[in-house]
Amino acid sequence: MKTNRVAGAVLVAALVGAGATSSVVAQNENTTGQAQVIVTVNANKSHPAPPLHAGEITVKVKGRAANVTGLTPINGSTAPTQLVFLFDESARSYWTLQIPDLKKFIESLPSSVAVVVAYMDNGRAQMAQTLTTDHAKAAKSLRITNEIPGISGSPYFCLSDLANHWPSKEQARRVVFMMTNGEDPYYMLRDMQDPYVAAAIRDSQKANLLVYSIYFRNRGAGGSSSFSTLMGQSYLQRVADETGGQFYSLAMVSPVSFEPFLKQFKESLNRQYLLTFAADKTGWQSVQIQAKGSGLKMTAPRAIFVERNR
Repeated sequence: MKTNRVAGAVLVAALVGAGATSSVVAQNENTTGQAQVIVTVNANKSHPAPPLHAGEITVKVKGRAANVTGLTPINGSTAPTQLVFLFDESARSYWTLQIPDLKKFIESLPSSVAVVVAYMDNGRAQMAQTLTTDHAKAAKSLRITNEIPGISGSPYFCLSDLANHWPSKEQARRVVFMMTNGEDPYYMLRDMQDPYVAAAIRDSQKANLLVYSIYFRNRGAGGSSSFSTLMGQSYLQRVADETGGQFYSLAMVSPVSFEPFLKQFKESLNRQYLLTFAADKTGWQSVQIQAKGSGLKMTAPRAIFVERNR
């Protein structure tokens, strides 16, 4: 327990000292050439992930090797975290069968996690309550969706809205857990060049969001066609890959139970590190982060936005 408290204190100091929040930590006003991201170690199902050390990581910024200057483990029970559950209002009503598991999950969260329940509504993320560590209060905000086809607008409009109007300015790890079919009714070409998906990724990266999502069928849009399902899931996978989150699905159908995915989600938050590295230029920078020679695989944002010194 003492080790966890110390790790939590170190993380808080690192976050606050860097003027940062989550998957991408903006450059400190008083420091030149430093950037931070949260990386997640993807554990093997049969073996727990071993501790990660700074010397095991390689970072490239715009294709050029960058010097790793720090690595701090994040313990899920001590790290200050802001978590938004974002539900698609067009989701089929039988999703309410998942509410008991979701309530149990929210109520089990540690006191270091502040929670908001929000709903996708006409392109916006409508908050059901304020960000709170009263997990029982947050759990009570879970409700049946209205199931009106198209009422949500594009889930990517809603994600951008959330990124641009995050419910707190306090420093913490920022995490989103979305439930949606991922389809975008405003991009009729239905290919991987969707500009609204790209905008949501950029907005999420700039706001330092780790975006997780779970596939669930909606009313309207492409309905249940295989191609529409494939595109929606492909978009959600891309958002997760680009922001350092994860995408969960049960093949091309709605999950029978969220419980195993919520377990994976919780485990993911407990396998994260705050990585600091050199980034001399400001603005958008592509990044590649890998573990060298250890067989470990990591999830991390693929771009960062480094702010100018004031």
